[in-house]
Amino acid sequence: MKVAVYSPNWIGDAVMAVPFIQELKKRNPTAKLIVICKAWVSDIFENHKAVDQIISIPNSHLNSFLGTIKTGLMLRDMKFNLSFTLTDSFRSAFILWLSGSKKRYGYNTQMRSFLLTHLILVSSETIHRSKKYLGLLNNQPSKNVYPKLYFTKTEKNWAKEEMKKIGFKNPVALLPYSVGKNRTLPNQLLKKWINGSQNNYLIFGSKNDHKNSIILMESCNNVSIKSICGIFTLRESMALLNLCNFALAADSGLGHISASLGIPTISFFGVGNQEITAPLGKKAYVIRHCKRCGKKECVEKNEKVLCINKITKIDIENAAKNLLVL
Repeated sequence: MKVAVYSPNWIGDAVMAVPFIQELKKRNPTAKLIVICKAWVSDIFENHKAVDQIISIPNSHLNSFLGTIKTGLMLRDMKFNLSFTLTDSFRSAFILWLSGSKKRYGYNTQMRSFLLTHLILVSSETIHRSKKYLGLLNNQPSKNVYPKLYFTKTEKNWAKEEMKKIGFKNPVALLPYSVGKNRTLPNQLLKKWINGSQNNYLIFGSKNDHKNSIILMESCNNVSIKSICGIFTLRESMALLNLCNFALAADSGLGHISASLGIPTISFFGVGNQEITAPLGKKAYVIRHCKRCGKKECVEKNEKVLCINKITKIDIENAAKNLLVL
């Protein structure tokens, strides 16, 4: 039997989809499990023990209606017996319909009911996104199910050698950048939190983050800090991140990866909803803060929510110490 899973399109969402894939394989151990995904998230599923094949689709193939049709028809040769779309998009259901999959599961969103053979109602409750995905299997556990990511021995050895070239051993990972600019951690706050620290800091990010990382490094006095923004592939960055002591992360895909690797990870949530998209990991910790509204008095009355400007270096150090002993 061939079972297809159409993955979410963003890195953080793809990580949150891994528990679904693990459970699906557990229920169908002899099936060939195939992940269909956009190219930029394929590294999340690489070498995963539950995944038998990855069909990576370039973003350019989905930029037009004709490209979408070609993608769906291309999948017909796979002869899927069963398929799931974890996205809420019309396109993903349309592609699975074109693929000829005999059974197609998905949520009742974006007027796509006629494309799916098994339509699941979206829960009205606020639940974590990983549990929403698991709901397609009629499985919404009371506790979070942690995603697992895997590396080959070759990847691990490469990362060790590359970290030696960088000149660090067990550095602190800085993951301050997000695709959403209102989720990115400001350089002035990072500077306040790490100045005077005896740790080595390694900044992760994309090519678009390189300039910002240079500004951060130049502003930090007496701190051992380097940037690898845009130097490595996502997969290579994941392997290097796996060697870090702990991580300070924005609400971002890299934050989700760090937590899922078991790295003690402190994530900062402002505009995001941690009940829905908090990183999953046994050593994951969220500091909830307001978005920077510029008002003199905070309108948020929840005592668990801090103004990001009031988060101190001591707050960060205490959180890191608590995570490191877990």
